Amino acid sequence: MIPFGWEDPVLYYPVRHHSPACAWHLQRVIRRYRPDCILIEGPEDAGPLLPLLADPLTQAPVALYCSYRDDTRLLETPEEGNDDPAAPVGTYACYYPFLDQSPELAAIRAAAALGVPAQFIDLPYAENLLATRAGRALRQEGRPENYLNDHYLWQNAFWQRVCEKTGMRSFEEFWEKYYETAGFAMSDEAFVRQMNAWCVLARQATPQEEMEADGCLAREARMAVRIAAAAARYQRVLVVAGGFHLWGLMHPRPEQTRPAVPADSQAVYPVRFSFEAADALSGYASGMPAPAFYTAVWQAAQAAPADAFDPAALWDQTVLGFLVKCGRRLRREGEVLSAFDEMCAMQQARGLAALRDKKAPGLYEMQDAVLSSFVKGEANLSGCQPLRVLRQLTTGNGVGQLAPNSLVPPLVQDFQAQCRRYRIRSDKTSLQELTLEIFAKPAHRGASRFLYQTEFLGCGFARRTKGPDLRRNKDKNLIRESWEYRWTASVEAALVERSVAGSTVREACARELRQRMARAGRAGEGADLLLQGFLMGIGEDAGSFARRLEELLLGDGDFSSLCQACRALASLEEWQVQYGEAGRCDAAGLLGRCFDRILQLLPAMGAADDRGAPEVQRCCLLLYQITQRDAFAGMRPRLLAALEELAGQNPVQPALHGTALGLLYGADPGWKARIDTALRGYLQGTRGMMLASAAFLQGLFYTAKDLLLVDPGFLKQVDGLLCALSDQDFDALLPELRLAFSYFVPMETDRIARQAAALHRGAAGTLRQAGISPAEYSRNEQVDAWAAARLAEEAIP
Repeated sequence: MIPFGWEDPVLYYPVRHHSPACAWHLQRVIRRYRPDCILIEGPEDAGPLLPLLADPLTQAPVALYCSYRDDTRLLETPEEGNDDPAAPVGTYACYYPFLDQSPELAAIRAAAALGVPAQFIDLPYAENLLATRAGRALRQEGRPENYLNDHYLWQNAFWQRVCEKTGMRSFEEFWEKYYETAGFAMSDEAFVRQMNAWCVLARQATPQEEMEADGCLAREARMAVRIAAAAARYQRVLVVAGGFHLWGLMHPRPEQTRPAVPADSQAVYPVRFSFEAADALSGYASGMPAPAFYTAVWQAAQAAPADAFDPAALWDQTVLGFLVKCGRRLRREGEVLSAFDEMCAMQQARGLAALRDKKAPGLYEMQDAVLSSFVKGEANLSGCQPLRVLRQLTTGNGVGQLAPNSLVPPLVQDFQAQCRRYRIRSDKTSLQELTLEIFAKPAHRGASRFLYQTEFLGCGFARRTKGPDLRRNKDKNLIRESWEYRWTASVEAALVERSVAGSTVREACARELRQRMARAGRAGEGADLLLQGFLMGIGEDAGSFARRLEELLLGDGDFSSLCQACRALASLEEWQVQYGEAGRCDAAGLLGRCFDRILQLLPAMGAADDRGAPEVQRCCLLLYQITQRDAFAGMRPRLLAALEELAGQNPVQPALHGTALGLLYGADPGWKARIDTALRGYLQGTRGMMLASAAFLQGLFYTAKDLLLVDPGFLKQVDGLLCALSDQDFDALLPELRLAFSYFVPMETDRIARQAAALHRGAAGTLRQAGISPAEYSRNEQVDAWAAARLAEEAIP
């Protein structure tokens, strides 16, 4: 066994990460042992952050964010090797979280209170990666990114056998019974003995090859070296490390030499963390479930008087508090629940604890009591709201805070300052909604710009759900924006990664925008970036962006890209005054140059295939709408000439043929005769021409649907087309016919239907008359089944 003596020059204390009982006993051990130095399992390059973690203004949960960029490709296997120096390098990141009940944080705070040095002694994150085999532990694809991992304590056949023997449903339930609820009633020596016993047995059940592949032995070798160095310098050294590692720390293997990691390729930053991210049930491998519940247990233990400490009352009061919170929340949500139900649940939790031979009720007794007393009826998806609410409460949605310091990147500090400025909550992990009157209130416009900036940086903080969408040319009639936003630990991590781009969110966006604009190879991409800068309120570089976009417009021969650029520039030119960005760049001049480039290519687009036709149709309509603006009215003749040339192509894609003729008709009704001639050509031509008529109508109705509403003769021609079709041809054309008539609103559809019925001497009422009622159909179905049964009885084929 692992020795534990109060006079040992090096005292090894075993922990399970985030265990309140481990942290509580550790505080007592530190007060009694009075160490000269405390060594803690953690990345040794995070040592400068220890004062910040010990600062009273730092409120857990917080975390260390470790990142590594494999510039020298140390982690590439021979199979992954890439000789191309321009190939992207691997990037890696992980968290080292601290909760109030984390023994490591308790040790850091105790060292600060005693005035003794504390030190992290584990491998830095980059060296940890180098010591880990590809596909294992920290290098496992798709695994949660956390530096610590307690999976050795339970991921083996040993714990399964123990749980079977003790009648526990899971390792967590076993741990709570024998280490958490019972642990507060034990002496320090007894608790450490029990911890060491379990951890040594778990280590014996773990293959040496698995520990080697996970980098576990390499980490223990480094920690043993640091322990030996501290023991030579101090008389009393306390080592706080995962219980699984203590045997390895006392019996280490020699440390191996690894390649040197460039200092500028790795970094460690303090970041805020959340209860939700620390929840083991959310995928955090070294966590315990229900972090808010166990934090409440820890806080109650800290508040209890030392001379009258009652472990059973500690758990009892915590469980009662959560049952009352759960009942209160359920009543607010409309559930029928009384105070008596809460009393029954508490009574049941105490009874279950006694039945299970526990010192006091814990998390699992509370869950079973809620299921029994709060769930009315069957415990299915619709009836388990009490359990869902309890899960939310025990997990918690709180976010930690860091004391003011210079170690947090300025970009993260600016993000938090902007959130406070615009009253955007970043202290909760629950989904929040925000409605902004962007045209009426300057402060709301500022908030909108900030949210667009966070979206552009890709940190996953906010998402616009409603409002004018200038990039997609939709919902421009709306005057409010609706946003959903949610703070998570990954938001701050993404900002840390972006911190090299600038000291403020706006500055980082501006730099990223300049870099993307420099890399842009198409006019559509460049115009979209210019529009995003407009939405973000970044206008100081608009002039240089406009010059870059001019270069892209001159060199871009892709019609689709030019159409995208035209849409973006049209939105920019139309809305720059409303968004307070007028005069930032010559949007009208850029739009005019883009317009000219499209006109040069438009006539040749008559040869577009069916997949490319919709893009050309949208572009033609957009160009026509642009020429309806006073500033661009002079471009109308050139557009009509290009459309006429497009319509005169032979062959020409039918939908584009109809689109061009419809726009020409809109500018000059004299084109009606040309449309009639074209339609007769489709109707009276070959079978292939007839089958193309639906696409022609679709294009025509897209730009000139009023033809069918105001011209009875045109309606007769369309009716003739439909009458001449065979059933097979009609079925083939039906999808495009439906698309063609989808441009009409319901009132217009009814009007056309009445006119069509009149052509065949049908009454308007017959259009809405069902052929058979549902009741008749059901009765006839029963008669049919009865007749089939009688025929079967009579053996009549």
